[in-house]
Amino acid sequence: MNLKTRLAVILLIVCALALEIYVGAVDTEVRERGEDVAYTAKDTITLWYTDDALTDYLSSVALTYYEDTDVHVELELVSGLEYLETINQNSVHNNHYPDLFIVGNDSLGKAYLSGLASEVKDEGHVLTDGYFCETALNAVTYSGHYVAYPMYYETSFLLYNRTYLQQIAQTKVLEEWLWAKEHPQGETDSGEAEDGTENEGDAGADMTDTENGADTGNEEEKAIVWDEGVLLLSEEEFLASAEFAQLVEECADALVPDSIEDILDFADQYDAPDNVDSIFKWDVSDIFYNYFFAGDSIQIGGPAGDNPEVIDIYNENTIRCLNIYQDLNQFFSIEADTTTYASVMQEFMDGKIIFTLATTDAAATLEEAKAEERFAYDYGVALIPDLSDELAAKEVSVTSCIAVNGYSDKKDAANMFARYVCAAYADSMYARTGKVSARRYIPHENPVFYTIEQAYELSVPMPKVVESSNFWVELEICFTNIWLGDDANFTLKKLSEQIKRQVTGEEIVETYIEIEEEEVIYGDEGMESEENGG
Repeated sequence: MNLKTRLAVILLIVCALALEIYVGAVDTEVRERGEDVAYTAKDTITLWYTDDALTDYLSSVALTYYEDTDVHVELELVSGLEYLETINQNSVHNNHYPDLFIVGNDSLGKAYLSGLASEVKDEGHVLTDGYFCETALNAVTYSGHYVAYPMYYETSFLLYNRTYLQQIAQTKVLEEWLWAKEHPQGETDSGEAEDGTENEGDAGADMTDTENGADTGNEEEKAIVWDEGVLLLSEEEFLASAEFAQLVEECADALVPDSIEDILDFADQYDAPDNVDSIFKWDVSDIFYNYFFAGDSIQIGGPAGDNPEVIDIYNENTIRCLNIYQDLNQFFSIEADTTTYASVMQEFMDGKIIFTLATTDAAATLEEAKAEERFAYDYGVALIPDLSDELAAKEVSVTSCIAVNGYSDKKDAANMFARYVCAAYADSMYARTGKVSARRYIPHENPVFYTIEQAYELSVPMPKVVESSNFWVELEICFTNIWLGDDANFTLKKLSEQIKRQVTGEEIVETYIEIEEEEVIYGDEGMESEENGG
């Protein structure tokens, strides 16, 4: 080989090395930017989903997973219309099908029975209470088997205007302090002790909310026992003190209602500012926000929602609960045909509503509105209130899950990725998607999510009994008709007969339940704006 040939060969080798270094650098840069990567994977699996809000998040998860395992996950955003039917058609008749897919827990029964959702292999032992609450585990259970991994959830809770409650609390605390300052030995204005005897130096004031003319109907509150030094402060000093701030927060907490009866008592006692149109308003047209009225007394499918032999709709407690629901229309005058969740949330942000029912999107919506100065109040969240001391409430939840396709020939790889998404890579889900992970013990920047998680744990999962798949549509119609005045007893009887007929295939006639007439205690809310339908 002559010199020119050798030089040419060396030059080609140098150029090839330079090109390889350049391509490697470009590939690294592309990965860092999160753009499309030319994968050289040891395996490839496909995930289908229907919500575009998940796209960026899933892309990030897939890239991280590839870097850790060399398994490439192809993501495909598909239409939610006839979603399971499309997966089934493709799985049976062609090769364009997902190895795993995201689906609501209420569809898992249909997916499992059609062979689309296979029993998962929980080799990592994450389907335990160390990772997920009982509600999440029940949501992914069918016929005694785990058939998916819980990914994220939606449920409802009580949302309230914290600023208004603090304003009420400030007035109450100041009035009690002024009274105690004027009656340092617990004397009444007549000079007698509160028990009617001559006062002989009782320590501290014993003034209750009722005596102060501000009873909210909540649980009996303890009277404030004042420190002598606090009573020696001037009013200006007291208002600026840590004691005042602490008492206001405690009083505001006590004003958060535990029951619908508490809300009614609050509405009866509270002198609302001009800006407030409604003490309590929610989207009465949506069963997701209405369900808590009957959630503790209706049973569909048992704890996991998969047992067709458990159908209990028509019973005395459900009738009583929906009678209360109907009576609230007379008190709060909410128009079912014009009220929407979006309109209620806007009214809440405008300060026109004190209490409402919200879902997990509310926190991000309110925080964004505060940042943009479209929401000028503080807010808080609490568990759904019971109806009364005797009638409990229970909200419903839907859990979105990742199921492994039973027709896939890569079920092991799909199972491992599903477990990774739901159990190992969940901390940033809400920040990236607005969806709250079903994984337990995730730290939250916004503390309201700890209460929201508790609401989810106390909720009942949407059932997955295939034969009663139209139950939610029919129940929503039932609620709407009762709100508008139909007899709750008769309406529930018809619904129960219909659902049982669908499940059993037999004609069912429920025995009519006689309910003793109860005195209606709900009158008009008494607010001027409500008289005009506000």
